[in-house]
Amino acid sequence: MALTSEQLRQGFLAGDRLVEPALNRVSGPDGVAQVEPRVMTVLVCLAGHAGDVVSRATLYDAVWGKALVSDQALTNCISELRRLFGDDRAEPRYIETVPKRGYRLVAPIAAATARPRGDHARPSARRLRALSWGALAVLAAAVVAVVVWPERGAGRYEALPTVVTLPFENAAGDASLDYLRLALADEITTLLTQAPDIAVRPFEPRAANAEQASHAGHVVSGHYYLEEGERLAIAIEALDVEHQRLVWRARITVPAGDLLAMRERIAERVSGGLLPALGAAPESTMPHPSDAAAYRLYLNSLAISRDAGPNLQGIRMLEKAVRLDPGFASAWAELARRHHDDASYGDGGEAARQRARDAAVRALAEDAGNSAAAQELILLQTEAGHFAAAYRQARDLVDRRGRSAYAHFALSFVLRYVGMLAEAERHCDIALALDPGNFGWRTCALAFMADGKLRRAREFIALHEGSEWSNLVGSYLEVREGDRAGALDYARSLSPDGADRRFLVACLTGSTGTRLNEAAAAFIQRWRSEHDPEPAYHTAALLAYCGRREDALDLLGYASKHGFCTWPALDRDPIWSPLTENSRFRGLREEGIACRERFIQATGLAGGS
Repeated sequence: MALTSEQLRQGFLAGDRLVEPALNRVSGPDGVAQVEPRVMTVLVCLAGHAGDVVSRATLYDAVWGKALVSDQALTNCISELRRLFGDDRAEPRYIETVPKRGYRLVAPIAAATARPRGDHARPSARRLRALSWGALAVLAAAVVAVVVWPERGAGRYEALPTVVTLPFENAAGDASLDYLRLALADEITTLLTQAPDIAVRPFEPRAANAEQASHAGHVVSGHYYLEEGERLAIAIEALDVEHQRLVWRARITVPAGDLLAMRERIAERVSGGLLPALGAAPESTMPHPSDAAAYRLYLNSLAISRDAGPNLQGIRMLEKAVRLDPGFASAWAELARRHHDDASYGDGGEAARQRARDAAVRALAEDAGNSAAAQELILLQTEAGHFAAAYRQARDLVDRRGRSAYAHFALSFVLRYVGMLAEAERHCDIALALDPGNFGWRTCALAFMADGKLRRAREFIALHEGSEWSNLVGSYLEVREGDRAGALDYARSLSPDGADRRFLVACLTGSTGTRLNEAAAAFIQRWRSEHDPEPAYHTAALLAYCGRREDALDLLGYASKHGFCTWPALDRDPIWSPLTENSRFRGLREEGIACRERFIQATGLAGGS
C-alpha cells in the first residue's frame, strides 16, 4: 500500500533503512548518515511512487521546480543515494535505472512508527565512514565541513570553504557588453585564487548555474548596467548557500570605457571585502595589466568558446594582447591554455603544444606566483615526458601552497605518469580532502585503476557521474570487475556517433569480423591522435580485454615510447593478467620498469610505490 505524504514526511522504512526526511537523515544496520536536502527530496519522491517508474521530468519538478538545471544535477542525486545505500547499479536492491524512462524504488516501503533499535543505534565507525562517503563529499562541498582521511594516507587535512563565481547578468541592454558576463566572473575567480585558505571552483560552462551553486559553500554572482550611458555600474554579492544569506555585497561604478579602472576597483573590493567575508586573506597581490587595449582583448577572449574553431579566434586576440602588453601575465597564462587546447582538440599538433609551453613559461617569468600558469606548465611538461622538470615544478607548487587542492592534484598527475602510484594516490586523497566533490579530481580514478584499486577508482569516477568521461572510464572499470553488462550500460550512455561507443558496444555484444575491425581501427586512431600517452595505455588495456592482443601491444608500445611509465601498472592492473606470459608484453614491462627507474634517478626519490 502506498504511503501518504504525511506518512512519508514523518519517516518511513526503505528496506532495512529508516528514512527521516525532516532530519535529512538515513539510519540502518551500518550506521547513520546525513543527506543533502535535494537528495532527500529525490528519495521521498521515489518513495511516494514506490514500485513504479518515476520520470526524470517528475523528479525535476519535485526538486527544482521551474529552476533551470542540467541532467547532471539529478544524476548526482541518484548516484549519492546509491552510495548511501551501498547499492549496485547493475543489480539494484534500492534504485533501478529504467533506460529512457526514469528511476524506480525497488526496496519495500513501510511506515515507520519507531526508530530501529539495537545494532542500528551503534554503528561501526569503519562502516559508517564507508556508508557516508558520498554524503560527506556532497555536504563538505556545500558547507564548511571538516573531513579527514588518515587511513588513506592524506594526513589530517580539513576541507576548505568552497566558492564558485557564476556568470554576471547583462542588465545594460547593450549587446556589445555581453562579453563581460563571463569576463567579470573569470576575473573575480582569478583574484580569489590569491587566498590559500579557500577552494575556488572553476565555472563549468556546460552545467546550469543552479547545479553549480548547489555544490559550493558560497556563490558569487552579480549584474552590471549603464548609468546615464556614461558610467558602468557593477553589483557583486556573495551568498552563503547553506544558510541562504548574503555575506557580502558591493557596488562599483567606473567610466564606461575605462576597463583598467574597473579591474583595479574590483581587485580592491575582492581583496579588502570579499575575501575577508569568506574568512580568507590574499597571500599575494596580482600585477595589474597596463595597456587598456590589451586588457580589452583579454576580457573579450574569456567569453570565446574553447571549441576548436572559436578557440583560434581567442588565440589571435591573446597574441595581439601580449604584443601590446608583454608583461601581462594573465594573458600569457590564458594563451598557454588555449594553445594547449588547440594541440589536444584542434589541429595545432606539437607546434601548438610548444607554443603553450612557451606562453606558460613567459607567464611565470612575469608573475612567479601565477598558479594557473604553473599548473598548466606542469601538465604540458608531463604530457611531453619531461617528468623530472614537471615533478620539480609540482613539488615547488605544493611546498609554496600546501593547502591548495590544485597543487596536490598537479603533483599527483606527474606521479601517476611515472608509475609512482602510491604517492599519486596520496596526493589525490589530499586534493579530495581539501576540496570534496570537485569533479576536477576525476582523473585520479586512472591512478587507482592502474593500481588495481577498483573501489577507490569508482569513488573518483562518481565525482562526475553522467558525463561522457565518466561513462567511458566507468566502462573501463566494469570490464576489470568482470561486469560485462555494467560496462555495456555505460558504453550505451556514450555519444551515439563516437568511436568509443561504437567499439565498446561492438566488443561487449560479441561482434566479430568487419564490424569489429572497423570499430577498432577508428577507436585506435581516435586515441593515438590525442598526443597524450596515458589514454593510450587505457585504450590498449581495453583492446586486450576485447581479444585484440596485437593491437593492444602496439598501443601499449606507443604509450611507452611516448614516455608513459607502464610499470607497476602492468603487474597490478587486473586487465593484463592474460598477457603476462607474452614475450612482447614482458619486453614492454621491462621498458616500464626502466622508465620509472630513470625518473627515480633523475629526482632522487625513494622507489616505493
